[in-house]
Amino acid sequence: MARVEIRNLCKVYPGGVQAVKEANLVIQDKEFVVLVGPSGCGKSTTLRMIAGLEEVTFGEIYIGDTLVNDVPPKNRDIAMVFQNYALYPHMTVYKNMAFGLILRKFKKKEIDKRVREAAEILGITELLDRRPKALSGGQRQRVAVGRAIVRQPKVFLFDEPLSNLDAKLRVQMRAEISKLHQRLQSTMIYVTHDQVEAMTMGDRIVVMLDGVIQQVATPLDLYHNPVNKFVAGFIGSPPMNMLDGMIYAQNGDLRFRDDSSVIDLVVPESKRDVLQPFIDKKITIGIRPEDMHENPAQVMTPGSSIQAPVEVVEPMGSEINLYITIGKQSITARVKSDQEPEVNKPHVLDVNMANAHFFDVTTEKTLV
Repeated sequence: MARVEIRNLCKVYPGGVQAVKEANLVIQDKEFVVLVGPSGCGKSTTLRMIAGLEEVTFGEIYIGDTLVNDVPPKNRDIAMVFQNYALYPHMTVYKNMAFGLILRKFKKKEIDKRVREAAEILGITELLDRRPKALSGGQRQRVAVGRAIVRQPKVFLFDEPLSNLDAKLRVQMRAEISKLHQRLQSTMIYVTHDQVEAMTMGDRIVVMLDGVIQQVATPLDLYHNPVNKFVAGFIGSPPMNMLDGMIYAQNGDLRFRDDSSVIDLVVPESKRDVLQPFIDKKITIGIRPEDMHENPAQVMTPGSSIQAPVEVVEPMGSEINLYITIGKQSITARVKSDQEPEVNKPHVLDVNMANAHFFDVTTEKTLV
């Protein structure tokens, strides 16, 4: 069984820097879990503690039913793939992949079988006689993954393995690692700072900030139901628009007015009960760029539209990102590329307030 559990896990470095703060997480057998967050959030430190490469300051790590805090890395039955590949430059691809098995005194026949099976899975059979310097970045990464596969470990650990690859190759390798997980049916824990990687690969995503786990959920649940302002802004590309303002009542409606009194939008009826206590109080609302739509007639609809000059037009193929400023608010909208708006010309966008998110300005927690 390859279930991984961390209980109240903490890491404090000399000088009192607390990299991980009381992290609790259960990763089920055969699950693909992604740890994601900005640089310095504690995700790699957490992974390295699971691997045994960092000493645990406080808390417990279980792999299966075994407490592994004091178990050396080589005895934890894990395999790790690093960002920098960590290949031996003087060895061929075959020997790089076989080296760990040789140290464990596997028989030559079994080593050859495992290496060639892994090479076949990864499409690197023809590279087995080459040395790392004769390989591209993507080929080196496949070799690093192959070295992990031959171990046949209980748990695979990936520490930002694609960050050194170009954009096209990253997309390809994302798909290959996801297919590999489906084929091997192994437990995989994957660290990245790229939320697109996290959303496209993970069964569940663990969002971290300042050493604290903010939310653990499926990709779609994170996207639609973020627990706080940080998660809402971190998940999604382009990021969610955050507008500061106030809730007020008018003619039986609840409305949101931004700090510059330029944006004025009606709150959906489904969210009024929760927001009643915040009438005449400061609040932050979040609107995703894809929830701002072209108004076909370019006519303002009171309570559901905004109008402002387009400052930057960013064509993305089937869609266009529009960057505008209204009052003190910078806003990004993602619209269809049927017609490219003119720069510095006023543009009307309809806002889908049914999908808006509302945050407490003090705690930054989601209200609805």
